Order: sequence, then C-alpha cells, then structure tokens
Amino acid sequence: MNRAIDWFARHGVAANLLMMLLLVGGVVAGGLVVQENFPEFSLDAVEVRVRYPGASPEDVEDDIVRRVEDRIEGVEGIDRLLGTAADNIGVVTAELKRGTNLDRARTDIKSEVDRVTSFPENAEEPVVTEVTNREQVLQVALHGEASLRALKNAAQRAEGDLTRTPQVSYAEVSGVPDEEISIEVSRGALRAHGLTLAQVSRIVREGSLDLPGGSIETEDSDITIRTEGQNYTKSDFEDIVLLSRNDGTNVLLGDVATVVDGFEQNSDLRTRFDGDPAVLLNVFRTGDEQALSVEEAVKTYLSETLRPTLPRGIEATVWRNSAESLRTRLTIMVENGVLGLVLVLVVLTLFLAPRKAFWTASGILLSFVGALIFMQQLGVSINMLSVFGFIIAMGIAVDDAIVVVENVYAEQERTGAPLTAAVEGTQRVATPVVFAVLTTIAAFAPLLFVGGTIGKFLGDIPTVVIFVLIVSVVEVLFVLPAHLSHGTGDDGPSTAVGQWLDGIRAGVHDRLVAFVHGPLTTLLRFATRRYGVTLVGGLSLLVVTFSLVANGYVKNEFFPSIPGNVVTAQLEMPPGTNADETARRAERLRAQGLGVLRDLEKEADERLLETTYTTVSRQPVASGGRTQAGFTAPRPNVAEVSIEMVDAEARSVPSPVLEEQWRDTVGTPAGVQSLAFTSTAGGPGGDPISVQLFAPTVDAMTRAADVVQDTLRRYAGVQDVTVDWEEKRELSLRMKPAARSLGLTLSDVARQVRAAFFGTESFRLQRGEDEVRVYVRLPAAQRSAVADLSDYRIRAPGGAEVPLEEVATVSLGYSPTQIDRQDGRRVVTVSADVNPAVTTGGAATARLERATLPALQAQVPTLSYQFGGQQREQRKAQGSLQIGFLLALFAIYGLLAIPFRSYVQPLIIMSTIPFAWIGALFGHFLLGYNLILPSIFGIIGLSGVIVNDALVMLDFANEERGEGATWREALVRAGQVRFRPILLTSLTTFFGLAPFILERSVEAQFLVPMAISLGGGILVGTAVLMLIVPALAMLQRDVVAGLRSLF
Repeated sequence: MNRAIDWFARHGVAANLLMMLLLVGGVVAGGLVVQENFPEFSLDAVEVRVRYPGASPEDVEDDIVRRVEDRIEGVEGIDRLLGTAADNIGVVTAELKRGTNLDRARTDIKSEVDRVTSFPENAEEPVVTEVTNREQVLQVALHGEASLRALKNAAQRAEGDLTRTPQVSYAEVSGVPDEEISIEVSRGALRAHGLTLAQVSRIVREGSLDLPGGSIETEDSDITIRTEGQNYTKSDFEDIVLLSRNDGTNVLLGDVATVVDGFEQNSDLRTRFDGDPAVLLNVFRTGDEQALSVEEAVKTYLSETLRPTLPRGIEATVWRNSAESLRTRLTIMVENGVLGLVLVLVVLTLFLAPRKAFWTASGILLSFVGALIFMQQLGVSINMLSVFGFIIAMGIAVDDAIVVVENVYAEQERTGAPLTAAVEGTQRVATPVVFAVLTTIAAFAPLLFVGGTIGKFLGDIPTVVIFVLIVSVVEVLFVLPAHLSHGTGDDGPSTAVGQWLDGIRAGVHDRLVAFVHGPLTTLLRFATRRYGVTLVGGLSLLVVTFSLVANGYVKNEFFPSIPGNVVTAQLEMPPGTNADETARRAERLRAQGLGVLRDLEKEADERLLETTYTTVSRQPVASGGRTQAGFTAPRPNVAEVSIEMVDAEARSVPSPVLEEQWRDTVGTPAGVQSLAFTSTAGGPGGDPISVQLFAPTVDAMTRAADVVQDTLRRYAGVQDVTVDWEEKRELSLRMKPAARSLGLTLSDVARQVRAAFFGTESFRLQRGEDEVRVYVRLPAAQRSAVADLSDYRIRAPGGAEVPLEEVATVSLGYSPTQIDRQDGRRVVTVSADVNPAVTTGGAATARLERATLPALQAQVPTLSYQFGGQQREQRKAQGSLQIGFLLALFAIYGLLAIPFRSYVQPLIIMSTIPFAWIGALFGHFLLGYNLILPSIFGIIGLSGVIVNDALVMLDFANEERGEGATWREALVRAGQVRFRPILLTSLTTFFGLAPFILERSVEAQFLVPMAISLGGGILVGTAVLMLIVPALAMLQRDVVAGLRSLF
C-alpha cells in the first residue's frame, strides 16, 4: 500500500486520471441509476392462485387450498405457508427463508402444483407468480357520466398507446369487472322447448367456433382450410339455431333467451372518481425506467393525445401520483444534504486554512460521485433511503481526509518538502485511516442482513454509507496526496474576505488552545488521578439514560407510518349487506370526509382537496388488505373511500390531521362492522397490533377473537380494531333418498342448481384484449330470492321435472366469507392501529401477553397464538440485529487488536460504545421522538464511528509512552494534542446531520431518529470519551500491575 501511495503522489497525472475516472464514471452512472420513492425489492414469496367459479370458501379450502398446501409444503426453503379461501378463488402464498433462491423455489412450487390431479373439474389452471412490491408510478382515472363500456374502451386505448412509448412498458386497466356475455333463459322457455341450461350451453358452444381444417397441397402452393363461425357480438349469439322443427323452421337463441353483452354479473365492483363512474389505468415503472420520465410521458400523452379525442363527458385525471411524492421527498432530502454540506464546509473553514479545507471537502464530492458507480452496478436506486445514506456518510467520509491533510501539512512544516511530506505524511497514517474506515464499515455491515421486509426496506442506507466510505479511502490514499504535494497549507489571504476568515480562524484557534490548556487539561488530570470517580460518574449517567427507556419516557416503537397525500377510510358492513347499501354508506362517509377537509381549508386558508375516489367490493389498495396472505377477496360489503390532498410541499396541513379529524367526526356509526382509517404512503407495512389465534374449532377461535377485540378497544390509544373472520347466511342442500329412485345423483342436482343460480360457463372467446366468458343461466328475476330455489325444478334422467324441494332438503345456516390459513391451520387475526402519541404496538401487545392471552389459554387449553404484522417483523429484525451487532463488535475488536498488537487496549476503546448511546437516547428524549428501528440502525452505526476517536487518542498515548513519558502524562498529552482533530471530525459528522435532525417535514420523520442517534451520539459521546478513555486506561494499568504482583 505504501508503494502505491508513493507512486500516485509522484505521478500526478495518474492521480488526476483516477479522479476523472471516478467523476466521469459516477456522472454517467448517476444518469442510469433508477429513481423511485422507496426501494423496490422481492418479498421472497411465491403465490399460487386458483380460480374456482361458483365455489364457496369452504369448498375452495377443501378442494383447492388444502391440496396445494399438501403438495408444496415439502419444497425446500419455505418459511411458512399462508392460505386464503374465498368465494370463487383460492390463494396460497409461500414465504421463503432468507437466502433461498427465488427462481428455483418458484419453479419447484409450480412443478409440485402441476402434479395435482384432483382439482375439481370447474377449477381453472393454477397461476404461480413471484410476489413483489412493484412500484406504481401513477393512476389515470377515466371518469364521467358515460357508460362503463365507453370508459373502459378509453382506458384500454390509453393503455395501448402508452405501452408503445419508450418510457412506459407496463400498464393495466382496473376498477372495472371482467366482460361477460350472459345468456338468460327463463324456466318457462326451458320447459316449453324441453331444454335444460346444460343443453343450451352445449348448443351455444358447438355453434360458435373457428376451427382449422388442414390444407390442400396443389402443384404450386398450399391452400389452408378453415371453418369460421365464431360469435362475438350480441346479435351473433341471438342468431344461433337452438332447435330445428319438423316443418323446417328454426328456433333461434334470441327467440327464447335474452343475451346480455356486458360485465360480470357476479361481481359487485363499483368505482367512482369525484362522484362519477370511473375506470382506472395503473401505470408502473419496471426495470431501469425512471418514475419521473414515466410521469412526464403520461402527462404529455394525456394533454396532447388522449384528452382532445375523448368522447364528450369523459375526463382523464392523474391521481396517486407517486412521482410527485418522489420529487417532493428527494427535494427535502437534497435540501437537507446541501445545507449539511454547507455546515460541514463552514466547520472546516473555521478550523483549517483555505487550501486544507478545499482539498478536505473535495473528497466528499468525489466519494459521493464515485459511489454512484457501485449503485448502478449493484442495482441500488436513488430513493429516499439511499439519499439519506449519503447524508449520513457526508460527515463520516470527511474524517479520514482531515487526518491525512493535518498530518501531511504537519510533515511539511517539519521538512519543508511538499512532495516528501505528502508521501510520508500519508503513509504514516494510512494504516490507522484504513482500519478506522474498516471499523465503521464493520458497524454498518450487519444492517445489510436484517431479516424481514423492514431489513430490505432500510437496507439501502448502510449500502450507500459503505460505498461512500470505500471510495473515500481510495480518494484519500491515492488522489489526495498528489494534490497536497504542491505548495503549503499556509497560503496567506489575498483578499479582504480571506483576511476576515483568517481572523476568525485565529480567534477559534486561540479559544481552542485556551480551552485545551485550561479546563480540558484540568479534567484530564482529574480523570487520570480519580479514575474511579470518573468511571462511576460515567456509569451513573449511563444508568440515568437507560432509565428513560425503561420508565417509558422514550417509547419503543417498531416503525412509524409514512404519511402520504391520500387519506383512506376502509369500510366493512355486516356480512350479507348488498353492494347498493355499502355504496350508500360509502357515499355518506365521503361526504363526512369532504366536510372535515373543507373546515380544514377554512382554518388554513388554503386549498387542500385534489380528488376523491370510492370503490365498492374491491381488494383494498391503501394497505394491501389485512389478511396474512396479502389477498382480500372482493365482497359486496366492503368499500374504500380515498381523499387525495394536494402535494405535501404545497400545504401546511399534514395528512394525519385529516385522518384523525375524519375518524373523530365519523365516530362509531351504527350498522357498521368495522371502519379503519390510514394516511400511510408506503414503507414496510403491517399492522402495529396483529394477534393470530389458532384452535381446533372455529367457535373457540371466534370466541377468543371477540375477547381480544373487546380488550383492545379498552386500551387507550388503540384504534381501528378489526377481526378478519365473518360469516354470512348460506342455504345448504342435502339430497333426499327419493332422489335416487328418480335416477338422480348428487352431481346431477349440484350441477343443475349451479347452472341456474351461478351459471354454466359455455366457453370463452378472445375479443380484442379481453377474454370474455359466455355463461348460460336463469334471468336475474328468477334467481334473486330464496323462494326461487324452492320453485326450481330438477330434470331427472328420464325427462321428468320435479321440484327441488322433493329431491333435496334446503336448510338455512352460516358460512365464512373468507377463510385464512397458516401452515395448514385455520387462523383468525385481530388487527389494530395505534396512536403513537399515546401508546405503541409493542406496549399494547405486551399488555395482551401479560394477562388476556394467558387467561384465554387457561379457559381453552387448545388455543395458541402468535403475533404477526409489525411485531413479527420486529422479532425477525431484532434477532438478526442482535447477532449482527455481536459479529460487528467482534470484527471491530479484531480490527483494533491488529494495529494495537494488544488484547486489552481494544476493549478500552470499545468500552466507549455504550457511552455514545447517552447522546442518542437523550436526543430522542429532548426532541420528543420514539425509539424506532431506524434509531437502532443509527446506534449500531454509531458504534463504528465513535471508536475511531478513541483509537486516535489511545494511539497517540502509546507513542508518548514509547518516548519515555509516564502513562498518566501520556494520556493527558494525548487528550491535549488529539482534541482538535477529534473535535473537528465529530463536528463535521454532527453538522452534516444537523439539518435533518431539525427537519419537520412529515414525509421524512421516520428517518429523523436515525440522524438523532448518530448526531447526538457522536456529539455527547466525544465529550464523554475524552474523560472515559483516560480513566479506563489508568484502571487497566493498575489492574494489570495488581495481577502481576499476585502472580
């Protein structure tokens, strides 16, 4: 390494070429790095989805979910299996263990699912996909007083046009049911023509097809034969010949049936945008596409192409624009970063001569730009967290440059030869500089391996810090010496500004010297003479600090929600509520939300409302649903009302304020099963409270869930308590013995009832972009009441028709609307949100675990429980953090023991780590922040930074003792001489983070605690270690001496 330093210092062209390589490569790579709100990552999960039209949740559980679970549970690498059985569909999600090869797992799971041969006849082909958090850039709402078909056609045209542009590769239409052709034949018409629904279905299928017929080979060409008769439109189907009479006349399908060419009749999906019917176009960012470029392409297309050609009455509006949020968040981060950089430059200017300050600061720019090369190559995006990583690294990366610059110019003063001083000065501190950077990297490295979704979400922070530190070492050792080899660092001021700055620096220097030789020397001598008192004082301060957490003055929270621009109310009506009633209640909820927002607009005297969006019978889009498998089946009794506020930078009212006041205004409305509000824009997700209950019987689980739900509702600060188990009324059919005497089987009865009330699928046709199902069924008027079931007649094999009640008993009961499973068992989950100002999810969960849950287990011994949501994520994260932190401590110890050639002195240096936590915890207490996972990230990273100051101090003390000084004198002298560089490196780290510590933007609040941990920790930790290190060193000397006297 020394030879490389010497060569680059003497060959300035090579050093400059290396610098240009980093600069140009970084600038080019920076243009290629993807920009997004939050990191996109794989969720390490594979989903198996199987549609089973017309099946109840219990049928889906038995015939689909269980069979999939049994086949794939043995696949290597599966952590747990989550299943959801709902009407018409079954979903099984396999969550994988960390490090499992996702592609291989997906292939193995698909292979196992393909071997299932016992799926029901009506079940569709399983679809096996990877679960990802693919970023949706924005949504385009096509809305207005127009038909659903017109809105969908406009959305599909926009989808096709946009995906043909180079900036957009993936978009999809949503918020509209699938297209369907329903052929409705009344009971009277069937009896009049002696037909059954199954026969009509067969005739329709056989009368509608395109079929290749081979080819004829002639002497000079091949002629293809093709039979064409595919029906596409309503009139095509009406012209199908149903029967031919003996007199030569035909009975057409249109004569006996009503053909409805529309949308899926068994779907209750409804969407409204600003009160109008709507269809959504979701536009995604994939691969290397840039969110801001996608947004620009969409907005240009809307203004120049789509809007001018839309039919009258239809509008196209952009909403849920995450690119706008990205722009806002990146602006916040960059502004804080620039302000921090300015403060770092001010600190450097106050302590260093202009030339020294310039070359020291230039390393920050080069390190940042060079880090972009690593980011582009390793697929790390520019997002809110990676930019925060740059902000953290700003003050840390400059530390090694400060050490080198100071040492080189000290060498110049001694020898007077700039080149020799640059080489020898850098070589002298190269080893401690490299080891100091390695200890910092060792502290941040465990953060790369934190388990769970949260680890992947926050992983870009330590990644970027490590990239910057690596480049900074390269710059300091191989580029900086060549620049320092020209001239001295004491260039006199040539301007009035320079003279003014020189005067300020002289004043700072004089005051610093006075402090070092006055109060600091007194304290150092006290610490070395009365080291017992010093250590007891330090430990007392440590106890007081930790008591802030133990006594609840600093609350422990896993992860706060990240506010966005959209506030959403998720409404759930009692099971059995139809979509019309749900829509009416949703509209009332929307009106209440708009009323609250108008009041807020008057108070703030500014515009807050952007748009509103309401959907009925749709999987929630705000939180992704609350089921464990991440899937919520469409149900007519659920709705979601969203109010979009103007961008956060253009308003003074945070979205959580609207959320809280909307919740207070609505209260607990009568006739509503559950109501939850959220203003979260993204992040790791998961409910703060999620209790999963397992028992052999549904009754035991639901009774336990009721108790947990009631208990949580009594806890202060707990809100939006929901249970994911609900039941609806069900009519059950059981065959009577008399049916068999008529030649009927259970299958005959089941198929005829299904055909009448759900419909029998005749076939599917491809019409443009849509796959259209063709169903044959009874008219809606003959299948909408319980009496219709009693009146229905079953046709026996002999042709006789008998009332259904003669061949089967009809009983009214209850069945679940959705069944959730985990690892092969049914599970009922009680979920809740919390108000972090009052309580935390961890505190509420701990209360449940102390009293309520053990009491339930005493009453129901077969009951077991787990905690999911954020609590599960927290356990996974904490487990890996604990192991990672221990490994980091061992790595730091090794990296210190090697240069010190001692087993004991590294322990003295590392003992300063807990004392650095004093500043971190006091910072949270004074600024009113909860201790969250990013706080812990900051504390762990702090451990690698704080030891560098202690390392510098103890290293100098060893040098002094080697030159003949006593150990006490050496420690005092080390404190005096090394205080200036220690103070400078600490101040640059603190002031680099200071703007972010004081940031009040709600979008950045979840990162402020990490800045507090690092900034506050380094500031207070530096002050404490100046006394603790000498005291510990003296204690070590006396202990070693005492042990030697004994042995």
